[in-house]
Amino acid sequence: MIFEKRTERIFLATFFVIALCIPLFLESNSFFVGKATTVLILAIFVMSLDFLVGRVGLVTLGHALFYGLGGYLFVILTPEYEAVNFWIYAIYIMCVSAFVALVVGVVVLRTSGIYFIMITLAISQMAYYFFFDSLHFGGGDGLFIFIKPDTSIFGLSFLNLDNPTHFYYLALLGVLITLLTIKIVLRSRFGRIVEASRLNPARTEALGYNIFSFKLISYVIGSTLAAYAGLLFALQYGYVNPQFMTWEMSGTALVMSILGGIGTIYGAILGTITYEGLQYFFEHMSENWMLFMGGSIILMVLLLRKGLTGYLEKLLEK
Repeated sequence: MIFEKRTERIFLATFFVIALCIPLFLESNSFFVGKATTVLILAIFVMSLDFLVGRVGLVTLGHALFYGLGGYLFVILTPEYEAVNFWIYAIYIMCVSAFVALVVGVVVLRTSGIYFIMITLAISQMAYYFFFDSLHFGGGDGLFIFIKPDTSIFGLSFLNLDNPTHFYYLALLGVLITLLTIKIVLRSRFGRIVEASRLNPARTEALGYNIFSFKLISYVIGSTLAAYAGLLFALQYGYVNPQFMTWEMSGTALVMSILGGIGTIYGAILGTITYEGLQYFFEHMSENWMLFMGGSIILMVLLLRKGLTGYLEKLLEK
């Protein structure tokens, strides 16, 4: 069974049932549909980071490099005023992102611990300043997407990405695919070796496994999923700029992962919903919302050592 824990199955069943129904109740309010879509896209990004941090043992502050890369690649690869096929170009973008992740991974995975954190942060910031200073790529203003892609398959189109509700369901499909991809990888023989290399690298290497190769492939998988999330975010808002690549973006995603429960994968969804919900609430409550936001996060981290999913498991796994 892919989903082993009872809590995980209950949460995901509840989440997807509610998520499927949200546009039915909010169809007349495009703002909240758009906000819910953003949460789903961020959940994809956070799940990809949670996979690397919690299950592979690669704590990175440069994950946003690939989030921004997904958006930039779409604008770079597609004609400016022509609708392209979403599925074909999504594959192109993920392949290019995977290649970039492979090159970056070969360099950064030669370090570990705090050195890995610093080198991933440095490379991400290098990319940020490259795009920020490049007039060809729009500088600090970034690039705009004027025409959203077509989603037809063999001439049949079920989703119009100019429709907020349709885009919401595309993002929800992305969450499902990302979740299943990560869970299938973790349940495979490959995933068990990755888990072993995180828990006891010396013993795993002694058994004849090349830890570097397994970590490199895992890094490529996580980074490619992050690029897909960045592609969706850029398409939703119609632009991409260097802010997608800042270390703050990686740090925020890491906080969401911690809130949900690092390494649980499904906790990334819960952490993203909680973080975005608190931010929306405090933003509309006070001008000093960041003070309340920071205080709430500190309290939750102190009181919920294993994240929100840890608390849920205490309640439901009895």
